[in-house]
Amino acid sequence: MASYPIFTLPVIDDSDIAWVCDLLGLPAEAFAGIDGTDPRLPVLKSTESIDIEACPGSGKTTLLVAKLAILAKKWTDPRRGICVLSHTNVARREIETQLGNTAAGQRLLSYPHYVGTIHGFVNEFLAIPWLRSQGIPVRAIDDLLCETHRRRLLKTQQFSALANAINPKEAANDRINIVGNWRVATEGFAVLRNGVPEFKDQTKPAAKQLVALARKCAQDGYHCYDEMFMWAHDLLDRYPDTVEALRLRFPAVFIDEVQDNSELQSGILHRIFVAGPSGAAIRQRYGDSNQAIYGNANGAGATTDTFPHAAICRAIPNSHRFGQEIASLADPLGLVPHGLIGLGPKNLKVGSDTSGKHTVFLFDDATVNHVIESYARYLREIFTPTELRDGVFTAVAAVHRPGEKDDNIPRHVGKYWPVYDPALTAAEPKPETLQQYFFAGAKSAAEREETRFVTEKIAEGIFRLAQMTDPLTSVAGKRKHRQMAALLVDNQEARALYFLIITRVAVDRQALTKESWDGTCKPAFAEIVRCLTGKVPAGTAAEAFLAWDDEPAVIAGAPAIERDNIYRYPAAAPEVSVRVGSIHSVKGETHTATLVLESFRHKHHLASLKPWLTGAKTGQGKEGVENLKRLKQHYVAMTRPTHLLCLALREDAITAAELTLLKARGWRLARVQPGGYEWIE
Repeated sequence: MASYPIFTLPVIDDSDIAWVCDLLGLPAEAFAGIDGTDPRLPVLKSTESIDIEACPGSGKTTLLVAKLAILAKKWTDPRRGICVLSHTNVARREIETQLGNTAAGQRLLSYPHYVGTIHGFVNEFLAIPWLRSQGIPVRAIDDLLCETHRRRLLKTQQFSALANAINPKEAANDRINIVGNWRVATEGFAVLRNGVPEFKDQTKPAAKQLVALARKCAQDGYHCYDEMFMWAHDLLDRYPDTVEALRLRFPAVFIDEVQDNSELQSGILHRIFVAGPSGAAIRQRYGDSNQAIYGNANGAGATTDTFPHAAICRAIPNSHRFGQEIASLADPLGLVPHGLIGLGPKNLKVGSDTSGKHTVFLFDDATVNHVIESYARYLREIFTPTELRDGVFTAVAAVHRPGEKDDNIPRHVGKYWPVYDPALTAAEPKPETLQQYFFAGAKSAAEREETRFVTEKIAEGIFRLAQMTDPLTSVAGKRKHRQMAALLVDNQEARALYFLIITRVAVDRQALTKESWDGTCKPAFAEIVRCLTGKVPAGTAAEAFLAWDDEPAVIAGAPAIERDNIYRYPAAAPEVSVRVGSIHSVKGETHTATLVLESFRHKHHLASLKPWLTGAKTGQGKEGVENLKRLKQHYVAMTRPTHLLCLALREDAITAAELTLLKARGWRLARVQPGGYEWIE
């Protein structure tokens, strides 16, 4: 193995900082502050392993992008690079947006550097090469496609004992998805479901067939996301020198949004870059432990390598997003309150004074569907027409998908606005139907003003239909539209149908209707898939994927809507646009104004957080798991806006004494009514 000298990061001096401020269009004192005491400055200059605990609006992402730009400019090693990892592709998108057209940005996004997701890194450098070296192909890394293929195998005679053991259990309870929760846990294809073996007696035919089915599925090229971490560990177990090779290849690693990493992710990254006797890579982690909201019942938070490490923690409590009023209202909800310092907002586009105007809207069962309308009316009163046109206005809740029950109103976002579509909310949606692929593409295109997002989503959806029709359909690379056009080049009829749909939707922006979907689109999809696979889409799964989903009935007087989850008010001539979604979907965003909606899981969320909203409690204390989740989620939500923060709670959940406390904290109180609201003095 090649020998390298001990690595040190390039020194960052004041001239480098002046250069990057000019590159990013920032004022010269952006990272130092007017008096030179901004806590971001020592972080920007640091060449050591540190953990950065950064509050919302602290400029963390800009700080990271600036540092990476400087390092890319000063980088001289042609074979060793910087590794930039995140829970999602947000970091890469920020680099592409802010640095994409610069020389530093092009270098950073090219060899020898790597910028991407943790899953992508593990797949590219460990799991996929290791699988292929063993003759195991990788056609798709996708939980749903893997489940679909396993169900196909389960129908064959060779797995009849397994089918006889599993099918009755799933049939008896449609809430149980046994096959979808199988995960290969060892290189010998032992399978676990939610962390435990499916069968106690591994000598039984069904247990042996489960191992054989998992092996066959992998040999056919289908794998679940989390299984790739197992294969990565398998490689490191068998070839420990791989760790040293990766540290030589990437001597410096930057990890963004680290608080959201699961134990699977943190464990493998710690093993690769930190653990063991060989020299650790220089590692700088950026995050906010108060905003760790991506954990779920199926994925444990990090325990191997927790964040932050106290000995190397650097805190950034200064928020440039909002002023002290919002800082004081939100700070108690942090599990470990930063003591938020509100130094913003500095957005010169908004001149309206919102001091003392942060509002709690109170509603009941009869007025719940007037809450967003009341919020929109309030926005129109506070902001100018230009500010309403250029600003970002949102309404979010912790729960946005409907469940089986319909009591405890409001359980989810749809109770406020029945036409809300939860499938279109994610930053990178995973649509459930082909129709939703179209709408998700349109949403991304509208936000980024680029047509290619529509074409990519349409092509991605058709490829998914093709894989449902024939699981052996190969889809390689990221540019799905270009790949689709190339595959159809020898079938002019199918190619013409594909481009007809693309032109109508992406270029002419014709609205989809049930008539055009059933009469034109579905026959075209069938012909395109037949060309790709030699088969016509058939079966229950394909039919459901192709089905047109009529919009829910609109309540009387509600505004018309485009399929983008944007509430427009007033309906006839919209002046206010409110993007509606989940708290998860807006994490990392900055809004002009945010309305945080009540929702329900076990208990109503905001009602459960009244002690923190009224000032009676601060921080995590000795709260149970559910309240800790509520605190983190609503801390995220309440730290999105620059200018105006609003809440919506049930009026019957608030006592007279609590109303007095809310007023003392600086909240205005309004009672929602049909067609408006009234102030509670």
